[in-house]
Amino acid sequence: MGEIATWSAVKSKVGLGKDGNDCPTKAELLALSPTGTGENYVGLELSNAGSYGNNETVKLEDIHKVTYKYTFTAINTSFTFPAIGGESTPARIGLTSTKQKYWDGVAQGSSVTVGHTGTTLPDWLKGSTDTMGFIATENLALSSRAHTRTYTQDESGKTVSATFTQAAASQSWSYGWSVTPTSMSFGATGGTKTFSVTSYKQELRNGHNYGNQIALTYTRANSGSVSGSGTSVTMGNNTSTSTRSGTVTLTQAETNKKVTISCSQSAGYKSYSEITASGGSVSDIPASGGSRSSFSTMPSYSQTWGWNGSTTGGGTITSGASISYGTAVSAGSLGTTVKSRTQVGTLTGTLSLNGKTKSVSVPVYQAANEFTGYTYGSWSVSLMASSYTISNTGGSVTLYPSASRPRYANYTSGSNTRDGSDSATPSLSTNGTSGFSLSGTTLMASKNTSTSSRSIRVFANYDGASDYVDITQGGASVSYNYYFYWNGAGASESIHHAASGDTLSKTFISYKKKVINGSETSDTYDVDVNLSGTPSWSSVTVSGKTVSSKASENIEESSRSATVTVTQRESGKKLTLDITQNAATITYEYVFNLG
Repeated sequence: MGEIATWSAVKSKVGLGKDGNDCPTKAELLALSPTGTGENYVGLELSNAGSYGNNETVKLEDIHKVTYKYTFTAINTSFTFPAIGGESTPARIGLTSTKQKYWDGVAQGSSVTVGHTGTTLPDWLKGSTDTMGFIATENLALSSRAHTRTYTQDESGKTVSATFTQAAASQSWSYGWSVTPTSMSFGATGGTKTFSVTSYKQELRNGHNYGNQIALTYTRANSGSVSGSGTSVTMGNNTSTSTRSGTVTLTQAETNKKVTISCSQSAGYKSYSEITASGGSVSDIPASGGSRSSFSTMPSYSQTWGWNGSTTGGGTITSGASISYGTAVSAGSLGTTVKSRTQVGTLTGTLSLNGKTKSVSVPVYQAANEFTGYTYGSWSVSLMASSYTISNTGGSVTLYPSASRPRYANYTSGSNTRDGSDSATPSLSTNGTSGFSLSGTTLMASKNTSTSSRSIRVFANYDGASDYVDITQGGASVSYNYYFYWNGAGASESIHHAASGDTLSKTFISYKKKVINGSETSDTYDVDVNLSGTPSWSSVTVSGKTVSSKASENIEESSRSATVTVTQRESGKKLTLDITQNAATITYEYVFNLG
């Protein structure tokens, strides 16, 4: 056996506590407060703590001094950035910030990460979430810039410094010269159109624009069938059946760069009216859910046309249009909700014909959800008796048979739901033991003239399901005393499951003793039991004199419980077993890395 720790021995080994030869308890040791922080931290921990009660003394060998050693280093501490900005070279600082736990100077387990903080970065520098390095904004100044950042490790106060330097901006100039558009097309009736001109010079720093643009002037020359000034181009009405053309030439000042706008005019042309449309339909979405993305019946439509801007006189078009659809209309299953036919949205189809479009919106309905009838589960039968023994002088017991099955309501959506249950009265029969008779739900026994007891088994049957009870009649001057209790725990017992699920059991005592002429004998007979009230989340079974509960894992954030009744078949005596299970434990792991 190891040495029991005294206060003086604890203080000598750990440096915590007080002087004295009295022996502290586990609770007193764990109540000691640690001293110091970082690498000056001194605390106390117990190994084999679970083997001690709070008021028990502790072996000195199980008491340990707790200290920590800290590591805080950086792979790179000097970073440079190009003037254009972006990531540094090298890319990452590569900080390592950990601490190692020691028991009595011996390392315990693996080192763990320790948080740290850094001084504020300037507005031109920030950390990168992609590479865990640093990113600089562009330096538009013609001089370089620099910054030093200090990192401090939490708990220990250790520091690491890093310097950041960015190059000065480069300088150059560029010219802008463009015209939009560089070609124009006019209809047969002519008209006036405009163009836009961009003409400037621009300072560049780091290869891109810096400061405001400086405008440059330009000159204009017309040729061919065009006229106009400034940024306007005019072509008159074309009365011929052939096309015609012209140009506008623009010349930029200083650079003498030229841009030509090519202009053309068409001969006679057809023009079309807007489309008129009506009608159209969409088939209903079924009660089980679905979507509709197209019309089941197309709308009717028409379009008139003419020449050179007139949309009449040429004729009427009623076919050849293409159609595209907007967002499909969807509806989920109505499940067990009874509902009439209901509009669930509008589907839009867009007709396209000769450059014109017309949208037609059609309502979309979901079909009614109706109750279609019931389906049923399997029958279950239960049989109990007012008593499971009859006096040797004769008598009767009342039988209580019952049968039930679950009932489910069905709907046109294809869904169903539990809707109560059906009950029925099972038929009764016996194994034919002499001296017993069955009339309805009454079992009668004549006087038993034998000193031996006799039993009859009564069966309850309905639609393939069954149950039974055994009724015993004592012999002459013979009776039984029934004993039924949890092993050492009376009439109630409990089982508590872990949230992860496990199998636990409790044992019980169930027997009867023969009584002859009013005196209990040593003759002992086992008595079977029934279970009722078993929960769905635990498999509760009985084997011999043991009730076992096998609980599945609880993934809910609330605990659950049930009470199972154990009934002694012959006596009808009952024991209760309270079964509980812890709620699921939800935890989160947080990860935060820098460098």
